[in-house]
Amino acid sequence: MDRKKMLSRPAAYFIFISIGFWFFFLCGAIHRLTEQGNILWTGSYFLGLAAVSLVGGAVFGGGICFLVYKSAFRPGKAREEWGEAWHSSPGKVFGVSFVLMVLFWLPGYLAYYPGICAYDMPIQTGQIVSGSYNDHHPIAHTLLIEGAMRLGEAVFGEVNAGIAALSLLQLLFLAFAFAFGMAALTRCGVRLWLRILLLLYGVFFPFHMYMSVSITKDTVFSAFFVLQVLALCLILRRGENGLSHGQLHGQLPGKLDFLLFFGTIGMILFRNNGKYAMLVLLAVLALVFLFGKERRKLWGRLLLCLGTAFLLGNLILSALFWATKAQQGDKREMLSMPIQQLARCMLYHGGAGALSEDDNTMGEGDKALINDFLLDQGYLSYNPSISDPVKSHTNTYVVRYRTLEFAQTYFRLFVQYPGDFVNAALALNAGYLSPFDESHADINQGSGEKGLGYVQTRWVEEELAGRGIYKDSKWEWLHERLESWADDNGYLQLPLIKYLFVPGTWLWLLLFLWAYLLVHRRFGMCIPLALFAGYYITLFLGPAVQLRYLYPVMAALPFAALLCGKKNMDEGTGI
Repeated sequence: MDRKKMLSRPAAYFIFISIGFWFFFLCGAIHRLTEQGNILWTGSYFLGLAAVSLVGGAVFGGGICFLVYKSAFRPGKAREEWGEAWHSSPGKVFGVSFVLMVLFWLPGYLAYYPGICAYDMPIQTGQIVSGSYNDHHPIAHTLLIEGAMRLGEAVFGEVNAGIAALSLLQLLFLAFAFAFGMAALTRCGVRLWLRILLLLYGVFFPFHMYMSVSITKDTVFSAFFVLQVLALCLILRRGENGLSHGQLHGQLPGKLDFLLFFGTIGMILFRNNGKYAMLVLLAVLALVFLFGKERRKLWGRLLLCLGTAFLLGNLILSALFWATKAQQGDKREMLSMPIQQLARCMLYHGGAGALSEDDNTMGEGDKALINDFLLDQGYLSYNPSISDPVKSHTNTYVVRYRTLEFAQTYFRLFVQYPGDFVNAALALNAGYLSPFDESHADINQGSGEKGLGYVQTRWVEEELAGRGIYKDSKWEWLHERLESWADDNGYLQLPLIKYLFVPGTWLWLLLFLWAYLLVHRRFGMCIPLALFAGYYITLFLGPAVQLRYLYPVMAALPFAALLCGKKNMDEGTGI
């Protein structure tokens, strides 16, 4: 590779060492917070942690940067490898991949027949039975469940069969998205051994099997997310080579644009935070279009395609609201971070009397507003890892109709107690930030009920049975073993491999992929990562670290890494 096509070594090492610094800093802070329950952010502690993190980051980040440069200038036969893969058949790869994933996921479908009806199923089916809808859960997904229930009654004579049909349909859709990704990797000439590894990941990674049969919005959303990322990566690669629609293997004009358009609408319909992730992507594209010097026609076309799909998706949502007469759901989920921060401040500084460390230095006016916001001393239920216990006591009226007063109190307390705000944020997002955190695995297990591990499989059986949905496993032996593995968080017992399962690994994989692309001056290929960044922002503001929330990243990031990282024959040098 021409050295001029890479960043200067000082700039590259700075980027990688900076990421390494934050890795050690956040992991170190979270470890201390977990061990001691609180961090006093004194000057000596901060400087000590920063010094250790700088040394660790220099070794870790600098080491990765060294390997990136070493691999970049390693002699090889890239063109021959490209040529061999270029002539393989993406269609056959798609078919084989699809069949393999379906076959290996089907045992889970039989074991959990008609599907894993955990998470939001009781609430959504309650809306269906009552005919009173709201948007706390995506209305499109609720209507999809209703369609399955009606289909089951009309065609099979029972609701359960309709739910089983929906479970199978989403399994096939997820397998389709993954198989399309395998075909895309083949078309783009990604090395065979990497494709085999990713196929094995798709087939054998247990979370795919569990999520494929979980009747939750997150599974459908994840499939759309994968398709969206794939389409965006392929379009950008094509633009990087300066190829037109018809020049890429005889590809039909507009095919990828349609997939991108379709994926955008699906993301908006099946998760409320899909639209916020899309807004970040649109903002990045707008900036690139305004200030980028090259390929402005490509950026403009992407911006038009995604912007139109974004508007259409929201129009469809509005139409569904109108058709179902749905009410606006409670927005307290969006307030998870302020809820945790204010509850923690109240416990440590509000004279609540729950902790010996409570210094009771908070002003009476601020205490009064928090008591109006967190009713019935809800802050006493504070759990650092999940906002739900306090959230259930939240009075959102205060935020909606006393907005200025709430904002003034919030920012005043932030200035007065910044350490507690930081501690609350770190504790809530520990699982996303640190690969060594294990609090994410048992945040739901306080009740002693089964099926509340990181993979949630617990049904509210009596409630769902009254609506015609009941467990009817076709493979009880396997069901028992899958339940045991999920309930005991068996992935944590896997040596080394467990870091592929824990949520905290994936953020750093994303950041190092971003750094890799910057160092190779492939700035345009960083754009798909904006979608991940937007989605991560919604995760950081969410109520807890859950598998189903992170699953879209687990599903799509491996494809993005290989498609963005693979160099084209006529590689561009940037935007």
